Amino acid sequence: MKQWGGDLNYRPEKKASNKKRSRVIEPVKAEPRKNERDYRVGKTIAGATNNARKRNLEHIAVRKKQQRKNAIIVFLILVLIVGLSIFIGQYINEKIAEREAQIVASNPTEPTVAIVDENVGDNISKRVKVFVARLEADAADKNLKVDHVTLPFQKAREVLVFFVGRKEYYKMTIERGSTVQIEDAERMMRYLDGKGLTPEYVDIRVEGKAYFK
Repeated sequence: MKQWGGDLNYRPEKKASNKKRSRVIEPVKAEPRKNERDYRVGKTIAGATNNARKRNLEHIAVRKKQQRKNAIIVFLILVLIVGLSIFIGQYINEKIAEREAQIVASNPTEPTVAIVDENVGDNISKRVKVFVARLEADAADKNLKVDHVTLPFQKAREVLVFFVGRKEYYKMTIERGSTVQIEDAERMMRYLDGKGLTPEYVDIRVEGKAYFK
């Protein structure tokens, strides 16, 4: 046996031991499964999948229901817009027609009563026709009705106006407005009726003056 320090390669021998080293094995703790509460009694993986699918179907059903609701709202709005457009269009057309009728009524160009021309040729001018047409409209505003109009012989600007229900006729001129002459005629009628007079004619050709015979 070599002394320690004499041989550098010397290593003391290990004595064999009859004792077996005991190895402690610790039990492995099982990791809790994720979402373990989903797999309690009565629940399976297939059941969880069915639940998820059911929720998806419910969401899809809700979305479809909302889409149908939105589609109905849009449809009603479109119907309302179309209805209002039609109503407004009809209203505007009616107003235009009424306005045109008023213009025609206030500015008639063709008379409806007879015009008797005592002159040779029976050539009634456009100016006379327009005057008589407007005379009819102005008389209607005063609840008067023209029966007929006569153009006296060789008097181009003078007209003799006969009213329905009146015995006298009225001499007028196309040089004055028909409106003012109808007003003068209506005042003379009230005057004559108040006095109980029945003249042959009333001359209202001059503004502010009236003659009757």
